[in-house]
Amino acid sequence: MRKPFDDMDLDVSLEKLNSDLMWKTRQQQELKKRILNDIESLQSKERNRIHILTTRVKKGSVIWKLTYSGIVLTILFGLFIGSAFISPAMAEVASKIPYLGKVFHSEPVNRMIWKELEEKGYRISGLSGNASHILITIDGSEEYFQDVREEVEQIAAYILEAKEYDGYKIEVERQIDRPLPAIPERDQAISEALEKSYEDLINLQFNVLSHGYQHLSPNSNEVVINIDIPNTEKRIEEIKGIISERLRASKIDSYSIKVNKINLVQREKEAKWNEIFPVIIEGLAAKKEYNVTGFAYSFHPAPLQIIIKTSIKASDKDAEKKVRIIEDTIHEFLNSKEIQDKISGEPYKIIIRGENKQKIN
Repeated sequence: MRKPFDDMDLDVSLEKLNSDLMWKTRQQQELKKRILNDIESLQSKERNRIHILTTRVKKGSVIWKLTYSGIVLTILFGLFIGSAFISPAMAEVASKIPYLGKVFHSEPVNRMIWKELEEKGYRISGLSGNASHILITIDGSEEYFQDVREEVEQIAAYILEAKEYDGYKIEVERQIDRPLPAIPERDQAISEALEKSYEDLINLQFNVLSHGYQHLSPNSNEVVINIDIPNTEKRIEEIKGIISERLRASKIDSYSIKVNKINLVQREKEAKWNEIFPVIIEGLAAKKEYNVTGFAYSFHPAPLQIIIKTSIKASDKDAEKKVRIIEDTIHEFLNSKEIQDKISGEPYKIIIRGENKQKIN
C-alpha cells in the first residue's frame, strides 16, 4: 500500500522545492522558455480540436474555460515532468497529489454538463448517470430533438475529454411525457391524515425527523406508517396514539405504525460521508483503468463497508494488480488530512467484487 497522503509531507516537499529552485534559476528559466515556445503549437491544436463547436461556444463559456484550462494544465504538467530531471523535489510534489482529491475539489461532471447545456439554451429536462453512462434527456418535439441531439452529445463528450474521463458512455434521449396515474382516494386520505398528525406532534413538541407510509404489497390495503424519531425520545405510545387518532378520523383502519429510533450522532457521522461517496464513484467510474461497474456502502454492521463492483475476473493474470490500484487510490484519498478531518478517523473496510459478484480482495 502506498504511504497515506499527508499535507505535512507536502509542505516539506514544497520547502525543498523552493530551495532547489533558488539554486537552479537558470535551468528553470530555460525550461520555462522552452515550454512557452511550444504554446503556440499547442493552442493551434486545441483550436482545431474544437472547431466543430466554435459556432455555438462563446469565449466565456464553460467549454472555452475547459479548453484554456487544459492548455494551462498541459504547461504545468510539462513543468512538473521537465523539472523532474533537475529537481527531485518537484517530482515528489507531483506524486503527492491524490487523484480522488482532485475530483473532490472539482465540480461534479454531471453538474458541469448540465450548466453548460443550460447556458447554451438547450431544453434539457434531465441528466442522470451511473457507473457506466451519463443519460441526458431533451424536452421538445421530435424535430427539435433530432436537430440538437448531436450537438448536445458533442458538448458532453468534450467536457468528459477535458477532464480526461474515458469510462462513461453518453446517451441522449428525448423526454416523453406520460400522464401521471391518479392517486387513489384512500392514499390521499392517508397522506392528509399523516400531515395533520405531524402538525399535532410538532405542536406538542415531539421531535419527528421524518414520516411516511408504504403498502405491504401492491394489491394490499394495509399500510405501514414509518416514523423516525431521535433515540432519546421515550414517548413512543403517545406518538402512536396521536397518529392513530388522525387515521381513524379519516376512516383508515388497516395499518400498523413503525417507530424508528435514530442515533443522531451516528447520523451526523454518516452525513459527512455523503460528500465523499460521490467523489469515489465518479473518480473510479470515470476512468476505464479501474474497471468499475457499480458502488454501494453499508454502515451496518460496523465498520463502514465501501463496496466497489468491477468487471475484473478473478482468473485474470493481472487481477491482483488491478484490485491493488483501486484499494490504493481509495486509501490515498481517505487517509489525506483533509478527509480525515471530516470523518474523524471513522474506520472503514473496502470490499471489491469481481465480475461474478464475488469478493476478490
